[in-house]
Amino acid sequence: MNQTKLQALDREQNLLDKACEFFHKTTGLRVVIEQLEPAKGADAFGYLKNGGVETPVLIEVKHHPTKAVVGAIAQQFKQYPEKGMLVADYINPLMADRLKELNIWFMDTVGNAYINEPPVLVYVKGNRPEQKIGKMPKRRAFQPTGLKVVFAFLCNPELVNAPYRDIAHAADVALGTVGWVVTDLKDLGHLVDMGKKRRRLKGLKKLFERWVEAYPDQLRPKLLIGRFTTNEKVWKKNVKLQNLGGYMGGEIAAEYLTHYLIPEFKTVYVRGRPQGLQLAFKMRKDPNGEIELLETFWNVECDWIDNKIVHPILIYADLLATGDPRNIETADMIYEKEIARHFREN
Repeated sequence: MNQTKLQALDREQNLLDKACEFFHKTTGLRVVIEQLEPAKGADAFGYLKNGGVETPVLIEVKHHPTKAVVGAIAQQFKQYPEKGMLVADYINPLMADRLKELNIWFMDTVGNAYINEPPVLVYVKGNRPEQKIGKMPKRRAFQPTGLKVVFAFLCNPELVNAPYRDIAHAADVALGTVGWVVTDLKDLGHLVDMGKKRRRLKGLKKLFERWVEAYPDQLRPKLLIGRFTTNEKVWKKNVKLQNLGGYMGGEIAAEYLTHYLIPEFKTVYVRGRPQGLQLAFKMRKDPNGEIELLETFWNVECDWIDNKIVHPILIYADLLATGDPRNIETADMIYEKEIARHFREN
């Protein structure tokens, strides 16, 4: 195991130890950690102990969870046969309420916690850290330009064996970006050298989950062209978006794929100048508008087979970022229909 991996495990162990200690002080109950990195893909495995009753829990460690990761956590926990628990440095009151609404168990290092396992009900919020928690340095692979490269790899895992120049073209990044993303992914155990200049992605599902968590905060805000509104009631049917360089994303793409979600918010990714799209649909700027236009961040090699919509990975990320239960449910459907099969053999 490389030094980077050992350091990450040490940080997780320290956070878990502290959270378990404060959980016991606050509630009188215990969470006992049995194993880091269990085979089922979670960060840790343990037991919630209440007298003689032991409830197995699979634990995800998120040092600084944000609203954008709540949807990803909810979907991830659905896949666990055991109960899932989020452990963090600090859960603020708004985040606590959101997690409780989604029935996601959590505890942090200052004693905030939520457990709903009748007859046990624990809900503690409002405890604050004594001092501001410093942010962990972010891996460059999960910063804006790095996320573009990782997205390209997720869409086409064989791309890792292409020349760096071809990877840079597919991800629409500078050539120098590719090298340090590859190095980061090696350090994190997501990319291995196979010899004879062959490489292979490893742990694709975990890499996908990390990308989905980072995308809404790190890259997506930089892509926003603006918010708009229109009086066109059937606006998306009047003109073919792809003829104007547009791709459906978010809720409207989810409706197209599943015929399940009725979209309230319309997300369109635009390749090139958006003026033609704005004119065709009679859009006008509105900071509270129901339409958002974003720049595409990939080259054509990463297009989905149906060029009306963005790749399902991106639709999934857009839906989870909203934190809306209906959108999370739809994201789960898209994951099972379009995404899961690509990770099962990895």
